[in-house]
Amino acid sequence: MRMIDFTRGMLASAAMAMSSLPMAADAQSGNLLTIDRLIDHTSTVPAIAGQKIDLFVREKIGAKLLEAGQGEAFDRKVVLFVHGGYSPSTLAFDVPYRDYSWMEFLARAGFDVFAMDMTGYGRSGHPMMDDPCNLSPAQQKLLIPKTLPDVCEPKYKFELVNSDSETADVNAVVDYIRKLRKVDKISLIGWSGGGIRTGTFVSRFPQKVDRYVILASSNYNRKNPDTAPPLPKAGVPVTIQTRAVGIDQRWLGTSKFPDTIEPGMPDYIWALNGPADPLAATWGSGALRAPTRTYWGWNANAAKKITVPTLLMVGEQDELTKSNVDLFADLGAAQKVFLGIAAATHFVVWEKQRRVLHRASLDWLRNGSLGGKTSGTFRADETGRVTAK
Repeated sequence: MRMIDFTRGMLASAAMAMSSLPMAADAQSGNLLTIDRLIDHTSTVPAIAGQKIDLFVREKIGAKLLEAGQGEAFDRKVVLFVHGGYSPSTLAFDVPYRDYSWMEFLARAGFDVFAMDMTGYGRSGHPMMDDPCNLSPAQQKLLIPKTLPDVCEPKYKFELVNSDSETADVNAVVDYIRKLRKVDKISLIGWSGGGIRTGTFVSRFPQKVDRYVILASSNYNRKNPDTAPPLPKAGVPVTIQTRAVGIDQRWLGTSKFPDTIEPGMPDYIWALNGPADPLAATWGSGALRAPTRTYWGWNANAAKKITVPTLLMVGEQDELTKSNVDLFADLGAAQKVFLGIAAATHFVVWEKQRRVLHRASLDWLRNGSLGGKTSGTFRADETGRVTAK
């Protein structure tokens, strides 16, 4: 494990790119510490199986909690965030502007908060992903002529990561944190693609998990296959998302309540993409990279195996609402709560209703309940007021 400090360069670049939104105060203020690490992991990704790869982990912790020592000081206070399909951990959960950082909110409430970059994201290793020829022909055309003169043949003709390799990534970080803080269990929070990643992990390693929070899991289908196809699966190893797709189409294009998105926030989030993925920022008009993924098993059989206390949240404008309602019904946990959030899209982490996420997750992680209720279906209205449905 190596300590690293990316924070200053990242924040400085973003501030220059989006000067109309003032940056938050230094995260070290208020006795809150930010610690960045690179963890050595023996990869199970087929293209580099058995080779060492870096996994980036950020920690936010109050100085008093850190000084309190090990063992009981951290009991039921350790949580790990796992990001989704394109935005790495710092962009998803630690936006350095006012009260947007979900990580900081929980850390200030007394939790030891971690977030990780999966293989192929952010500051973790990017095997097979630096060559734009390893994009699909359709995505290569987006880079012509600035980055590529013409469409080229992929050097690696398979999808990159899969359900097993991503579970191994999460397991490596979970075990690192458990050893670091001398705890048997930690809590998990997964957003979007982080839902299938954490859900698959929890279904396989429930003994390592205390409480669980899902925000709008992607890829859930009751009829997904239980077993893997032949691996690696034919394809290409890398995909990209442009601003036109990620910000304009997938986010702003789904919002029916424009006043729930602070003016300038979409520009600010896109400005943070450059420091999060500086190479892809130079491709075409700018992009975020992600590994291609071969998934299986996030289905009714897997959901039944999740018996740890689970809070599932989803925005009412999120197209994943139906599949998440199915997921909630299929969860094997007796202690489970569903929270629908009004005036919220799939990207509620960057919207005004983010405060609902913050408060609900804190209640769940601290008390195992939502407003004193350990099971049931609830709704947060446009003001954030939560009532039973």
